Parts: sequence; C-alpha cells; structure tokens
Amino acid sequence: MKNTFILLLFCLCLLTTAHSQEISLKYGKVTNDELTMKVYSKDTSATAVMLYDNGYSSYDYTTGSGFQIKTSYKKKIKILKQEGIDRASISIPYFFYNNGNKETIDGLEVTAYNLENGKIVKTKLEKNYLFTEDINSYFKQLKFTVPNVKVGTVIEYKYSKTTNNFSSLPDWEIQSDIPVLNSFCEVLIPEYFIFRLDTKGFEHVEIAETQENQSFSLVNSSGTLSQLSCTSRNLKISAKDVPALKDENFVWCINDFTSGVRFELSATKFPYDYYKPYTQTWEDLEKTLRNETDFVANIKTSNPYKEEIELLIKNITDKNQKIALIFNFVKKHIRWNKIYSFYGTNPKEAVKKGTGNNAQINIILMSALNDAGITTYPVLINRRSLGRLPMTYPSMNKLNTFIVAAETSDSTVTYLDGSSVFGGSNTLPTDLLVDRGYIFEPGHSEKWVNLTSIAKNEQKSYSIAKLDQDGNLKGETNTSYSNQRAYAYKSAQSSTKDSTEYIDHIQNSGQMTIDSFFVTGKDSINNKVKERLFFTKKIDSNGEYMYINPMIFTHLTENNFTQTERKLPVEFDYPYSYSSVCTILIPENYQIEELPKSMKIVLNDNKGSCIYQIGQSDNTIQLRYRFEMNETIFPINEYPSIRDFYGQIVVKNTEMIVLKKKQS
Repeated sequence: MKNTFILLLFCLCLLTTAHSQEISLKYGKVTNDELTMKVYSKDTSATAVMLYDNGYSSYDYTTGSGFQIKTSYKKKIKILKQEGIDRASISIPYFFYNNGNKETIDGLEVTAYNLENGKIVKTKLEKNYLFTEDINSYFKQLKFTVPNVKVGTVIEYKYSKTTNNFSSLPDWEIQSDIPVLNSFCEVLIPEYFIFRLDTKGFEHVEIAETQENQSFSLVNSSGTLSQLSCTSRNLKISAKDVPALKDENFVWCINDFTSGVRFELSATKFPYDYYKPYTQTWEDLEKTLRNETDFVANIKTSNPYKEEIELLIKNITDKNQKIALIFNFVKKHIRWNKIYSFYGTNPKEAVKKGTGNNAQINIILMSALNDAGITTYPVLINRRSLGRLPMTYPSMNKLNTFIVAAETSDSTVTYLDGSSVFGGSNTLPTDLLVDRGYIFEPGHSEKWVNLTSIAKNEQKSYSIAKLDQDGNLKGETNTSYSNQRAYAYKSAQSSTKDSTEYIDHIQNSGQMTIDSFFVTGKDSINNKVKERLFFTKKIDSNGEYMYINPMIFTHLTENNFTQTERKLPVEFDYPYSYSSVCTILIPENYQIEELPKSMKIVLNDNKGSCIYQIGQSDNTIQLRYRFEMNETIFPINEYPSIRDFYGQIVVKNTEMIVLKKKQS
C-alpha cells in the first residue's frame, strides 16, 4: 500500500511538472524547463516550437526625415527534432529602393543556448557571419545561420526594422508553421495617423486598446527645440497556444489564412493641417495611382516598333489575329527576365536591352496594340503566391503587377502578359490566374474580373492498341492539349534537359517502352499542342490469365486528399477537362473473365464529374473516360466530398480487365 501511494505521488509530480513548465518571456533569460523540454504536448509532431514572439511598433520623429516607424522584434525558438534544425537558418527581408522609401535593420543579437553537463552554454553569432543579398530590385534580405544548434537548443534573437514610410505599419501575425506558445505585440500610434484594423485567419486574437500621452522633439528652421505632445493609441495584441498552420496541397498562398492583424492607414490629421484621407476604396486607390504616381505616364509610353507593327499587320483585318501577331512580335523582341514588376519603369530601356520585366513588356505591348486600333487597359493583380487582393481594404502595397486586357470589336476581352513565355492569348502562368483582378479603366462599371477560367482548358487522348497472346500490348496514342493544359505541357518539357528525359519519364511512369514520339505546336504563340507516340507495354500474365488496365495511360493514380480533416480550403490551378478513348483488341484465344463496371460520379452540384464507360464487342474492348473539374475554389466544408470524389476516381483508374485463355 505504501509503495502504491509513493508511485501515485511520483506520477502526480510528473504530471504537475509537465503542465507547469517555466517559460521565460524575458529576453536573455532561458530556463532549465525550456532546455530540457523534449516534446510539445499539444502537438507531439512539432519539430520546433516558438516559445515567444514579441513585437513593439512606435513612431519617432527626425528633423529632415519626418515621421518614421520602428518595430522591434524578439523571438525564442525551441528545437525539438532533427527536422527542426533548419530553424537556425534565418532570413529577414527588408525594402530597399532608391526613391526615398526604404527600411533599415539594426540591433541584431543572436544567441544559441544549450545544456551541456548540467550547465547552460551560450553561443553568440559573430557579425562576420551575417550576409546581405538582393531578392529583387526592391528587396534585400539579411541572412544568417545560428551557430551550435542541435536537437534541444533554444534559439533567441532580436532586431529592429525602421522605415521612413509612415503608412507602413507592419501587420502582426500570431501564427506560424510551428506552434506558438506566446504571441504579443504592442503598437503605439500617434493621433495624427488613423489606422483601421482587420483581423484575419481562424485563430482567436485578443486586442486591448488604451490611450496614453506621447511627445516628440522638433527642431525648427532657427534651430530652436520644441516638444510636440499628443494622445496616442496603444494597442496590445496577444494570443496563446496557437497551433501551427501547416501548408497543404492545393493552397495558393498560405498567408491568406494565417491568423493575425492587418493595419491599413485610412487618414492623417497633422497639427495645423487639413484632414487627409488615404485610400479607402478602390476608386480612391485608382485616383492615387493616376495623380500621385508614374503608373499612367509609364503605360502611355509611345510604341517603339511603330513601323514594324504597321508592316506586320498591313493586310490583317481580324483583331484576334492582330493581337496574336503583335503579342508574339513583342515577346520575340523583349525576353522576360523572370522578374515581376508593377510600375515597369523605363520600358524603352528593355527595348534596347532586349530583355525586361513583365510590366515593361506589357507597357510596350499595350502601346503596340493601341497603335493597331485595339483598346487595351491594365488589370491590377497580386500574384497568387503573394496573396489575394483585399476587396474591402484596398492597399497599394498589395499590388504586385498587372496584366494586359485587349478588347476586340465585339467587346470580347483577351488577356496577355509578358511573362507568358509558353503561351499566347488567354494563357498565363498559374501564378497570375487570380480570382481577383482590378480593372484599371474609367469606362468600366464592373471593376473586378476572375482570371481563373479565361480559357477552355482541355486534354484529349485517343489510343488504339493490340494485345498479342504473349502479353505484349502495342499501340498508338494521340493527345491534344489546349490553353492552360498546353502551357503546362510546354513548361514541363522545358524543365527537362531534352526530349529523351521527357520520354524516360513517360516510360517509367507507364512501365512501357516508347518506340517513337512526335510533338507539334511547341512554339510559344500556339495554345494547342499535339503529341503522338507509339508504345509497347508488357502486360501481367501467367499463361492462363492476363491483367490489363483499359486506360493504358492513367489520369489519376494517387488521391492527394487522404487526410481525415483539412483546415484550409482547396484551391485548384484552373478548371479543366480530361477525356480519353482507349480501344484494345484482345487475342482470339482469350476471353473476358472480369470487366470493370461503368460509373458516373458527380461532385456537389456538378462542380466536378467523372464518367467511366466500358464495353465489349467481340474481341474489342473500348473505354470512354471523361473527367471535368468545373470549379477552382472549394470551402472547407466541401472537403469530405472532394476526398471521396477523388478516392473513387483513383480506384477506377487502377482497375483491371481479367482475360482468361479459352479452352482448346
């Protein structure tokens, strides 16, 4: 009895200790509990955990520079597993541009804490291990790797970021791809700046607001020092035990769903000055772009290819043909440099160099199309990978680039972009196929356009094959790809070293030999590609039975939606259809023992469908297969239907015909 009591007491002590681990929120202090922590009980799969993530943003005033925003960051991370060691490699991006707006990083301190022989050992990062590199012409990043990091290490670091753009109050995200135990941010906003707050994501965020007095030192033109006093808005944003938001398949941008708080400047009211509203609606933003930036001046650049374009379309009357010819001409003369831009500054420099960013190419394209009598206008977007444009909280910071809309005489709109290196009209890189694009044109009453389904995307194949009694299936397949399916095909081919590598991929995935292979339509202006191949495939056979998949080239063999639950919506690349007709001639001395059943599946009010229809006539088997995905975005509550839909289709894609040898 005594031993039982002692055992229960010991277990109770362990349980109490496990639930009362001491986590220090003070920078520079690391506890034994943090260093001996082996696992995070609320997520045992976590490779690392953010012990705290703190921020403090406030305004300062400097004579000559005006108001600046300084944000201080402090972070502490515990490494729990080998896979979490990559947390030691840290990048801090910052804005750096020569138009006066820039950010600076200072006050960086980095320390790794380890428990060695019962003692806490500190390892600090030396400054000579800091590196700065360019991300693009607008952003740089400070990179470093924390030293002496292993499983069990606690990493702690801090730094400050300062910007002279007083409207750029940084958003605060409480969530990461690892769990966050404590998230806290304090923001102090002088009464001169009127911000609105927008919470986002699925996790609860606490926001407490108070008022406090603040003063700024000013030096006037005569050198006299004075104090400017004001009332400031003090915001305290906090959250505890925030679960990790892990990226999932078929999500355009994980940051669209990360929980946190956005700040948007709606107005300023400085002493002895008028109330000045900032962007409150998209119409206001459009006015700002027109009146206070170089955007309009850039897109009105004159056509540098005037004579060449006139000669190119001299005898062409069809506007769609004109658009295609001019687009191809511009792309051949200015190659995309793999950079996306919004303003496209100095587009004629790209003409001289023969290479430029997509905005520069688009500006030249618009000027050439306008000279040809075709109405064009920009569609402002933020690329998928960078997040959606906010419809209710417009922001200049969210505008990443634009594409070109060209109207024909019947008001049909064609969409084009200089980065579309593998396509023509209405085919774009998937990163530009956004569901929210803003039309920058005064005459349009409808200002928003969905670019996810601007073309009919199809893949069609026809196969005919003959099976001999030795189990050799020889045949021919003809496949056509249109629009985005053609773009994806050409993009995939370009990523391989040569056609041999592509053929090897087909042979390995289909477990067959490609005897010959032909492709037409690979030029960049063409939205259709045709592929023809002859193949030989060895069928599973044991002499009496043969097993053959009637699809020959399968469509889907793996279900990407197998998890029981999903936290994020499902976002496909684009709507498309896939159809296949397979005709197989079987040997005269074999008969069908088993034939897969025909089937039709419909997903949620015909948002998707699949028809699998198989039949036999004498020694000929024919399969007709058609898959359609008609929607791009599915909310979380429709996930179970998608999981079941794809699960059934994968089963049909792998079902076999069983052939039995006839008795002689």
